[in-house]
Amino acid sequence: MGFLRKKSVDVEAPKPRRNVGLAMVTLDRARPLPEGALLAFLQDNWKDLPRPTEVNHEGDTLSFELGGAIVTLTLMRVPIPWGDLEGPARAAWHWPEAKERLMVHLGHVIVAVLAPGMDRVSTMLLLTRVVAAVAATADASGVYWGEGPVVNAPEDFVEEARRTSRERLPLYLWLAFQLVRNPDGTFTLCTSGMKSFELMELEWVACRTKPAELVDRAFNFAHYLLDHGPVLKDGDSIGLSAQERFRVRHLPSVVEPSRTVYRIDV
Repeated sequence: MGFLRKKSVDVEAPKPRRNVGLAMVTLDRARPLPEGALLAFLQDNWKDLPRPTEVNHEGDTLSFELGGAIVTLTLMRVPIPWGDLEGPARAAWHWPEAKERLMVHLGHVIVAVLAPGMDRVSTMLLLTRVVAAVAATADASGVYWGEGPVVNAPEDFVEEARRTSRERLPLYLWLAFQLVRNPDGTFTLCTSGMKSFELMELEWVACRTKPAELVDRAFNFAHYLLDHGPVLKDGDSIGLSAQERFRVRHLPSVVEPSRTVYRIDV
């Protein structure tokens, strides 16, 4: 996906940030973390990862260093408040059983990755793999990615995480693609979660594009921005091919007018 037609090549440098990734795994049973199985899962599924060092397991907290990052897993013997999960569960068109499975969870694991030496995408990739290891080896009932916010079934999260790479980012795990059918039969799509990467959200308003095609297009545009940074200026054109052009505008969000988004004209 290239063919970016720009009015300007000036790109603002991102502001420094404390590079922390955070996600949660809901549990059917709040049992101690399976340290051996969890660390083995990481090694068996991602051969490019170094071996964890400085492993420390005290009480309900497991921590270790992994590729220059500090990973901390904390078992919480209480559920995540339903008020945090209700909206993402209701919006989880990809997981019809979300509400049924999440409402009855009894505990959760907070997964935190502190990676001051990594860029944001690499940090989130590492977090995704650690979360998958928890989801695959603990009594998981779901994964809550609060930056979206978005929820996924543990088995779906693990399957998608296994296929991820820098070239194939797991955006369906990181971002919410909120699709609404308008009274006139058109569709509006808004992303949520791009702000975690210091990028504006994407919006398509009142489009007659088929929903599946619209979601796929949003995925590709979001992937482009995560690959290249905030390079889309107001008035630029972008397309998936040399023949396809879509105009990009910086406009107030139709969901939250106080913030500016990338509005894509189709």
